[in-house]
Amino acid sequence: MSGIGHLGELAVMEHVAKALKLPVYLPVKDTGIDFVAGRGELYYEIQVKTSTFQKNSYFWFDLHRHKLVVRANTLYVFVCYTLPSHTFMGLRNNFLVVPSTSLKEWIDTLGIASKASDPDIFNVFVYPDEEKRTWTYRNKGCELDWTHFWNNWPVPGKAA
Repeated sequence: MSGIGHLGELAVMEHVAKALKLPVYLPVKDTGIDFVAGRGELYYEIQVKTSTFQKNSYFWFDLHRHKLVVRANTLYVFVCYTLPSHTFMGLRNNFLVVPSTSLKEWIDTLGIASKASDPDIFNVFVYPDEEKRTWTYRNKGCELDWTHFWNNWPVPGKAA
């Protein structure tokens, strides 16, 4: 973790601790999960991916197949990062909170595209539309509406 990735992780941890009121626990060893949040029997494993706005058009994230953790309680949080003094889509924090099971399904059935030079790495390009207030994954002919995942966190006290 370094640079922009570190900033994204800190933003997500702060949100989870303050807004969701869930304690945050850092793993001793990095096993593809950045942190765990929860209390009692309710917990979420959270993997954070962070990108800045690229070419005034999209956010770009990479997923590695061999690092993908797929469990019912695992969330991938794609942080569409802006500077703390700025907003994007009218908000300071833009998190796309995607269950790992959805990512796995899309990879297996809908063709989330891998890099041509490395089939183990998936390029995730997310295009925001500020006018329509939508978020869309697009790559190599595949298009998925991710708007539903925009700042849509699981409700504390209910399973993901």
